[in-house]
Amino acid sequence: MDIAKAQAQLLKGRDMEEILGGIGWKEFEEFCAAVLEEHGWKPRRNFRFKTGRRYEIDIVAGKCNSVLAIDCKHWGIRPGKACQLSQAAAMQTERAAELSKVKTLEWLNKEMEFHPVIVTLMQEDVTQENGVWVVPAFKLNNFLLEMDSL
Repeated sequence: MDIAKAQAQLLKGRDMEEILGGIGWKEFEEFCAAVLEEHGWKPRRNFRFKTGRRYEIDIVAGKCNSVLAIDCKHWGIRPGKACQLSQAAAMQTERAAELSKVKTLEWLNKEMEFHPVIVTLMQEDVTQENGVWVVPAFKLNNFLLEMDSL
């Protein structure tokens, strides 16, 4: 789903969660990448790399001296899902740490700050889970605007 379609749906009064809940995980990743591009980030989807073992990160995005390692979770975080979120955060922390060892993208270098992020379909607030930013999709825009102050 592109941003223009999402905006059109929002103008019709639909909630962002409802709009994004009706798309598949692949379109959810596309939407997140499009939001990143709108903010000047250089996203690369389904980034695969190997550092002893193979890894894949849904979206790797670079801007200035920052790299976001984003795992797009097309599931809602509801009470009782804390364990699932904790496991996803631990895995994303590992992937981001391993990504910092790779130099296969022209804008990756050792001076960059690596930030593990999970973008979820439904979550009320931007939070941190074991050092991983957990960002609800409807707050991704604000998160990126405030990224410099984090």
